[in-house]
Amino acid sequence: MMGFARTQPSFVGGLDLLHASSSVSSESCTQTTERAFESCVEQILLTASGWTQGSNAHWDKDRAFFPAYLIAFIKETQADLWAEMETLHGSGLEPMILSTLVKELDAKGSLHALRYGFKFYGKTFRLANFTPAHGANPEIIELYAKNRLTVTRQVPCHPSDNRTLDMVLALNGLPVATIELKNPGTGQTWRHAIRQFQNDRDPRAPLFDFKKRALVHFAVDSIRKKST
Repeated sequence: MMGFARTQPSFVGGLDLLHASSSVSSESCTQTTERAFESCVEQILLTASGWTQGSNAHWDKDRAFFPAYLIAFIKETQADLWAEMETLHGSGLEPMILSTLVKELDAKGSLHALRYGFKFYGKTFRLANFTPAHGANPEIIELYAKNRLTVTRQVPCHPSDNRTLDMVLALNGLPVATIELKNPGTGQTWRHAIRQFQNDRDPRAPLFDFKKRALVHFAVDSIRKKST
């Protein structure tokens, strides 16, 4: 069962719904349907917080990540290493990479993989780029800019059925957060979102398996937000 506490991590600062960006109309945030509220949150993230729109067409619900986004990030930021491995493994490289990554995530968790990458035939593939600790290294800053933050709506969250959750936030294809949204205008609040996480989400599913995929789960309404 998931435990929740009040929080406001910086990487989802766009969820400060009471102080929404002026680029998002106030009307869209005050409509009394959950879908309209979901659209409002998405637009805040897309227009005010630097996220891009993801697609369920690229979501792998069995492995709980976006393989196409992961591979695209690796190819773009580590082209020489990809070419080296492709010479050795040919067309089988992509499924081998993804299979190795799944084992790494299951063994060490997503936070470790994002921080340190994962080993593949003696080489390390990175899954994210970070800003330099000191100074302004142009090469590292350029790589940092190639990170892709995506927000995807109504994402299938269990391998065995078609239930969906409202949003998945991902970094370079790897989910870092999930969000369940409730609109008080429909008679539901963040408390209902918490109960949905606790009672309608299988903690054994890859997306919810502790530390292996999403790092945090948010229960949000237009007034309050809580997280695991």
